[in-house]
Amino acid sequence: MSEKLCIIGDSITGGVVYKDLPGRYVKCKDSFVNLLASALGLDVHNHSRFGCTSTAALERMERYERDIAGCDYTIVMLGGNDCDFDWQRVAADPEAEQQCNTPIGRFRENYAELLDRIAAAGGRAVAMNPIPVFGRRYYSWITRQADAEGVMRFLGSTDSIEHWNEMYNIAVMQVASEKNVPVLDARSTFLFRRGFDPYFSTDGIHPSVEGHRKLYEFLLPQLKRLLGLDARAEVCPAS
Repeated sequence: MSEKLCIIGDSITGGVVYKDLPGRYVKCKDSFVNLLASALGLDVHNHSRFGCTSTAALERMERYERDIAGCDYTIVMLGGNDCDFDWQRVAADPEAEQQCNTPIGRFRENYAELLDRIAAAGGRAVAMNPIPVFGRRYYSWITRQADAEGVMRFLGSTDSIEHWNEMYNIAVMQVASEKNVPVLDARSTFLFRRGFDPYFSTDGIHPSVEGHRKLYEFLLPQLKRLLGLDARAEVCPAS
């Protein structure tokens, strides 16, 4: 009998990439989720949605509960959209106090509630930490429609995009540790690389096709261990 996985996530777990030709977002046939499902014979119930935040996931939890109860594990990968800003608003008033989609305190609360509700529905939660943002490339992407000078006045440096994103990764790891929930470490797929260029789409936030391949390769032994299919593989402990 194949293992059943439920996924609650955003466009990363949804397999979205940006293709310069034809200049739009498309679903990647060889996404890391699809590759993992094929390699391990998994029955995946994927509830990933483009732009999904922790707040949006909570609002839709009732729709997921049947799959959560019927699956061996439910993987949660959120945070990338939570930490994002309305960049046109930021550019228009860069000196003002700006709020991202989900402030970090609320994100921690939401993420904890998601893990609790998975358990209450009879499921076993697994946290997957958010992948990094390629700050320099993402800045170029968002300033196609938002004033570049205004955005930079707010940021100070493109490095701050990556630092801000890292806070949400830390929050995921901390909440998972508090709830004794295992973590699949997707983030280190990219942190091990000398450069991000081949592994991200033009927008700097979605993996490229090659990025999905690297995610698959990095997560495969972790998922095998989680499912008890390979005692030698390692799942990142929450810390």
